[in-house]
Amino acid sequence: MKTLLVVDDDENIRLILREEFCFAGFNVVTAVDGEEGLVAFNEQAIDIVILDLDMPKLTGEEVAMKLKNQAPEVPVIIYTGNPERLEQHIGLKYNAVVLKSSGIEELVTKVTELANV
Repeated sequence: MKTLLVVDDDENIRLILREEFCFAGFNVVTAVDGEEGLVAFNEQAIDIVILDLDMPKLTGEEVAMKLKNQAPEVPVIIYTGNPERLEQHIGLKYNAVVLKSSGIEELVTKVTELANV
């Protein structure tokens, strides 16, 4: 079973994604901000990461950069409602961008594709 890390400061989104991805067969770990996400990443065997862009303490961009330096083989997806703030570094900092307005189905499809499930 693949382990997915969801890092988002919105509790409702964390709960919805946990439910959706548990149903899709993933083990799901959640974190409320970028710092907690890095701790969780270092304490668990994470196979794929979903990051919100706008979070307290560390932004999704900052977390993605740290993760890619530490474990470049782990896919990172930015899941955001604010794409205008996003720097375009797909492949360097993250593997994909999914807009929250696109719906969960697109995110599930992208995670499944990148996790090779």
